[in-house]
Amino acid sequence: MAVTINVERKGVEVNWEPGDSTGMVQVYAQGLDGKWHNTAEMPNDGKAVLSYPSDFSGESLVEVRDENGEVLDSGTISVG
Repeated sequence: MAVTINVERKGVEVNWEPGDSTGMVQVYAQGLDGKWHNTAEMPNDGKAVLSYPSDFSGESLVEVRDENGEVLDSGTISVG
């Protein structure tokens, strides 16, 4: 097995204020087709990297949700 770089995707770092929540979160991003895509569960440290197709350009709604699915923070990002 070899580790390789996937040049067909691009990473975008997103940041949010973690507040008092110390549990795990998932970050959801809505694509141009309206479908939601999510990350693996991660600690609520206020940062995550989202992966988009290399040719993606536009706006994406992003939500940070806690373990119960409650939205802790949200916003729209521009991906170029």
